Amino acid sequence: MKRKVTVRLSEQIIEQLKAAAEREGATRTAIVEAVLDNFFSSQVDTLEAVKAGATLRRLDWMSRQLEQLERDLRIVNEIVALHARYHLTVTPPLSAAKQPAACALGLERFETFAVQVGRRVHLGAPLIRETLDRLRATNPELFAHDIEQGAPLANPSPGQ
Repeated sequence: MKRKVTVRLSEQIIEQLKAAAEREGATRTAIVEAVLDNFFSSQVDTLEAVKAGATLRRLDWMSRQLEQLERDLRIVNEIVALHARYHLTVTPPLSAAKQPAACALGLERFETFAVQVGRRVHLGAPLIRETLDRLRATNPELFAHDIEQGAPLANPSPGQ
């Protein structure tokens, strides 16, 4: 079912509409309907393009965040591995008689450690970031070139 709509158009548009109807062998109604349909379709396409662009920007941002997270996790992995190797290398074995006291001291130290970690996480003040920033400020050449025997922590960009 079609509904009747009345619109006011300029004389120039009316003349163009009449000429198009004669030329195309179509009714003025069909031409106006086709033009309006095209107009509304292009608006939907434009809106979809805007949404797609926003989605792509968001995905790019998320990708950069994941790359930063991956880099940070590699740093943490290296720190933990180096610390474990150092600790296991320098810690002498304990006699059976000294182990209970060492375990009690270790538990006390771990609880203090956990409290400090919780406070830093709550405050958003990561020690590793603070340490790296201090090193970068006091010794920038440390970050200017690769460390002798280690691989770079960041992914090399294509072409490097």
